[in-house]
Amino acid sequence: MHPELQRTLQGLANYGHSIPPDRAERLDAIAAWIRDQHAKGDVVHLVFICTHNSRRSQFAQVWAEVAAHKYDLDRVRSWSAGTEATAVAGPVIAALEAQGFRMDGAGDYDAEGNAIQTEYLVNYDDEVSPVHLYSKTIEEPDNPAGDFAAIMVCSDADENCPFVPGAAIRFSLPYEDPKVSEGTADEAKTYQARSHAIAREMLYMMELAAG
Repeated sequence: MHPELQRTLQGLANYGHSIPPDRAERLDAIAAWIRDQHAKGDVVHLVFICTHNSRRSQFAQVWAEVAAHKYDLDRVRSWSAGTEATAVAGPVIAALEAQGFRMDGAGDYDAEGNAIQTEYLVNYDDEVSPVHLYSKTIEEPDNPAGDFAAIMVCSDADENCPFVPGAAIRFSLPYEDPKVSEGTADEAKTYQARSHAIAREMLYMMELAAG
């Protein structure tokens, strides 16, 4: 794992102590499902879902991959999706780079400078394949077609997407949207804080799953 990312992970040490009981209960349930599927020898697919597949679901996909790698859960695969496809938000990429990830990729922009699509390969360890980030819907062929856990990371998608085709099980794990800070002096701070919060929970969850 890259040294810069290792320093970020060290800074997140004792992450379990910072997770409130109600959040821990949700994470415990997901970890138990991962553990059961992994014990069967199955490939475990996790799909993190948010409306625009632009911010929270992208953070969750990346950190779930890192956490599974850290705890040797070699059959856990993470994905992300939305109820509509947009673009990976630029501040997400900036936050991940600041925390030690290495990025390859670029974006396409409209005449006003707004991102209309972006694709990135997020590298966290030279010995494993990078995480492929781009915004897509649940029906995107790259996502698993069935037998996956649908993990709803925003309340809007949770409320407006009551049925996720192909999901074996569904979990609710909402996070606050960092988008509210965009264009303000707190943008970078807010995005890094949300990334750290999601990282803590993914690490906690995967450690339980591996136990």
